[in-house]
Amino acid sequence: MSITAPSYSTEELAERGWRVETIVQPDGTAIDTRVPLTPEEFLHPKESYHLPNSTFHDDVAGAAKDMLTRRYADEPTTAVYRDLIFRWGIPGLGDHCPDTCVVFGVRNKEQVRTEFVVLEEGVRPSLVIEVVSPYYRKQDREIKVKEYAQAGVQEYVIFDRRKQRGQMIEEVLGYRLVEGQYLPITPDEEGRILSETVGLLIGLQDSQVVMLDSQTGERLLTSLELEQRASQAEARASQAEARASQAEERAARLAEMLRSQGIDPDQIG
Repeated sequence: MSITAPSYSTEELAERGWRVETIVQPDGTAIDTRVPLTPEEFLHPKESYHLPNSTFHDDVAGAAKDMLTRRYADEPTTAVYRDLIFRWGIPGLGDHCPDTCVVFGVRNKEQVRTEFVVLEEGVRPSLVIEVVSPYYRKQDREIKVKEYAQAGVQEYVIFDRRKQRGQMIEEVLGYRLVEGQYLPITPDEEGRILSETVGLLIGLQDSQVVMLDSQTGERLLTSLELEQRASQAEARASQAEARASQAEERAARLAEMLRSQGIDPDQIG
């Protein structure tokens, strides 16, 4: 008699995330099957777990990681991580795997890490960014607020996108650590959160991350945007070069025509 492995739809596994569970049959054979994560497993994942994802989740977390990595590219002790497990070393507090985070004071920034052991590193994230997973909205918006405060993370920023009364609502929430507890960061008139740790105004516009330098107002660009700007500048330079070449050719033809009529073009003022 064989043991039937539970079957879950692709949609459910994508929404809830999953891990592999091995089921041993009576005859000794083993079957690996994917099972959805529990809320506790989502909250405190292990390296082998596959966390829930979506195009919005991936775009927002990826863009935030990209822009912040570029911002601190020349700072050897500031690291930006995505989906890296942090072991806090605090009794009663499980590990977390932030979507994106910024850590100041890092030694060996370029070191390959599969986890970040806070007690060994001597530093912890100053800013954590999470994109809400719809199935685990309570975990991202409520429980992690308490646990990141307990972990000593100075600021916690949350991106959320949900349908409410038939309309899609996009929201950015922020918390700042004050005397060991998180206090909400009041958004500005455009719904942006001021992150003091990185000096940025952080918001959402048409489901895309927007980050502005709080001092200069300059918008941070993604790698793709920088490539597009470089490509456009190159195209404009080529067009200008082509126009200049055409103007030179026209001038040369005009000069030749004048010479054929006995007129010295250099004498024309």
